[in-house]
Amino acid sequence: MFLKASHVQAGKIEKCSKLLFGMSMLILTACQQAPDKFATRYPETKKQTSIKPVRVISPKPQIIHSNKIIPESYQNWLRQGDHRAQVLAYQNYLTQRGVGGLVPNHELLRSARDWQKCNDEEYRVPPRELWGNLVPTLNILKQMLDKKVLTNFEVTSVYRSASLNKCAGGADNSRHIFNTAMDFRIGPEFPDENDLIQISQSKQRLCQFWTEYGESLNMGLGVYKSGQIHIDSLGYRTWGANHRSQTSLCSTF
Repeated sequence: MFLKASHVQAGKIEKCSKLLFGMSMLILTACQQAPDKFATRYPETKKQTSIKPVRVISPKPQIIHSNKIIPESYQNWLRQGDHRAQVLAYQNYLTQRGVGGLVPNHELLRSARDWQKCNDEEYRVPPRELWGNLVPTLNILKQMLDKKVLTNFEVTSVYRSASLNKCAGGADNSRHIFNTAMDFRIGPEFPDENDLIQISQSKQRLCQFWTEYGESLNMGLGVYKSGQIHIDSLGYRTWGANHRSQTSLCSTF
């Protein structure tokens, strides 16, 4: 009887021990999982992604005149005042618009063939407000170069001041005053017989280009007695030696 009672009591003690152990584990787990409202909280750190620097590449001018010699007169002019800075700014402006480098700077800045007689400058950077006017004309030139209409030419006059234009015998409303016109010569200054044949062929290609694309490009084309050729982008028209369309080389196309 005594042994049986002891056995029952031992069983109760074992059950109580298991119960106490289970409760202590629950309390411990709850304490570990319960958030501590007084604990210090730190902001989450986001993973930093490295940003690679973007390299801005300016368009490069299309250089097609590497074999041309720069005149000493232009180099001397470039050293005077702020001419070099003006030329650089002008060239950068044209390059950013996709028409830089089509013509060497010493040709692009030529004023008029009669600059000495008129006591003016041989080279001149146009006023900044007129820079954009030459872009459409240079686009015309670029297309002619791409299509091999012109292969050997030299620009002789671009922008002129009003006083120089008047002295040089230009029209009162000359496109040169607005920096939209360009005069050039095909072939060498003193051509031989073979040169004359090539010049004639180039002029025919020029007229064909004007006939096919001139209207859409708003292109003006003239051929003067001196053999100088004029292009601009201020009106679809053509003229010849007497400044009339009837005498234009392109009137038969």
